[in-house]
Amino acid sequence: MRILVGCLAAVVMAPFVGFFLLIAIPMWRDNARFDDFQERVLAYPLPPQTRIKGDIDATFGRNSSGNGDYCEYGVQMVLQTALSQKEIRAYYSKAAITGADGRDEAEVSMDFGDDSDNGGAVTVKFTDLTHSDWNVTCS
Repeated sequence: MRILVGCLAAVVMAPFVGFFLLIAIPMWRDNARFDDFQERVLAYPLPPQTRIKGDIDATFGRNSSGNGDYCEYGVQMVLQTALSQKEIRAYYSKAAITGADGRDEAEVSMDFGDDSDNGGAVTVKFTDLTHSDWNVTCS
């Protein structure tokens, strides 16, 4: 009788465990990709005469443009610099940071404050998109 109850419990629980793993494994994989991507961005050295101003904002989730079934990874930093816009653009145009899935390079965008002609505040954002394949966070 004990064996029958144990087998019945296993038969009832197996689909729930399988469904959980079907959902959880892609999320675990993409969370690891996000952590690795964030580490690569933060490991890239800052330009000379530049420091981080405030917090670093890291985001992961559904593609904000809503086009397709993609996960969007982003790391944004607000920097205080003594360099010109041209120098900052030149510096980050050479940043070859691998994207979240390790295949392509991340996209770099910059937003300069009003006081940034010869230094000042600049927001630098690194983004990457990957296909979500079963990650419910991105669907």
